[in-house]
Amino acid sequence: MSRFPADAPLPPLRTKLEAVPSEEDGQEIFLLRDLEELTDKTIALSAGGMLLASLLDGRRTAAQALALFNKSADAAVEDGVLLELVDALDEAGYLETPAVAKKRAAALEMFRASPKRAAAFSGTAYAAAPEELTRELDAFTAAAFAGAAPAAPVKAAPRGLIAPHIDFTRGGPAYARAYRALADRRPPDVVVALGVAHVSPESPWTFTPKDYETPLGALRVDGELYDALSKKVWYEPRADEWVHKNEHSLEFQAVWLRRLWGDQAPPWVPILVSSFARYAGEDAPSKAPEIEKALNDFGAVLREQAARGRRVLVLCGVDFAHVGPRFGDELEITPELEKKIEDTDRKSLVDALTLDADGFYRAGVGEGAWRKVCGLSALYTGLRLIKSLDDAQPGRLLDYGQAPDPAGGVVSFASAVFDAP
Repeated sequence: MSRFPADAPLPPLRTKLEAVPSEEDGQEIFLLRDLEELTDKTIALSAGGMLLASLLDGRRTAAQALALFNKSADAAVEDGVLLELVDALDEAGYLETPAVAKKRAAALEMFRASPKRAAAFSGTAYAAAPEELTRELDAFTAAAFAGAAPAAPVKAAPRGLIAPHIDFTRGGPAYARAYRALADRRPPDVVVALGVAHVSPESPWTFTPKDYETPLGALRVDGELYDALSKKVWYEPRADEWVHKNEHSLEFQAVWLRRLWGDQAPPWVPILVSSFARYAGEDAPSKAPEIEKALNDFGAVLREQAARGRRVLVLCGVDFAHVGPRFGDELEITPELEKKIEDTDRKSLVDALTLDADGFYRAGVGEGAWRKVCGLSALYTGLRLIKSLDDAQPGRLLDYGQAPDPAGGVVSFASAVFDAP
């Protein structure tokens, strides 16, 4: 017998979940993944089960959810089937219940209490042992450059850098080309790092004052610049700080920065960027008053830093297109589609490299946003900040690549550098 009464509203399916398409015995299934990592349990659902689960909104009773399902699917499913599914989802921790809320609160409190942001992907996405990790990163650099040594670091640090945030296995050479562009330059005084908040909380920019730990040492936060930038937003800058806990887009940059500069790595300000769609829709974010004011204020802060002689590097850890079944598309990945993705990516990269942030953003949301550019808002922010430094030069594309997604699809990424006099 189900622990949930059939005549009361059923608890809602949690929102911070990812449904990954897969196949089992020739049948389409969906594997649910917890983006908040409150549970390590997995659950596989059929297409029908996924539709049923999506109807759990916290307001519908079992009878109401079934009526809607049976009408939509032209099927006849009984109460017991739905309640069994609800019990399974609850046991796996995928429903929004008081127990889950309590677990989330405890995890957030533990994260808030820690002075540092732990390396969440050490030992899984990359080696946990410093020596092994160093060999891993250096192998990517050697493969990308045939072992050639970089020039002596005599030039000033560039104003901006675009690096991927895809896993190292697929994007290692592109990371190497990005960070090699820093190796023959003197380190900046501070880095403003912009990553993608994949779960996209309400805050457009989410700040944390926590140092990022890596197996190669911690990347510390520049407290002065953190304070100056975080005061320019109209909301509590740490309201959604929890997204830093399990987000890889900046952790991967921290690893490469520590490999590049070691204990001499400059401090940074890590900022995760949510989608601007709720503010700008299909228009450029410059048309959204709150976003535009904050970006202008951020730029003024960076110019003030530069006027004091501090060299600022704006680092963007972003990927580009996400196309295919893995990302909700009902289409086959073909060479023709891959070429279309590359042609469209390269066209929008022209806007990015000329610091036309509005043009780049409009290209990303145009045509129904079919490429699903996950770095759209983060790179838009980065382009605006790079341009605010006045002496930034047009960017140079260092690398462009595509990689298959194991669950069916393709992801594209690029590396670029923005020099300065």
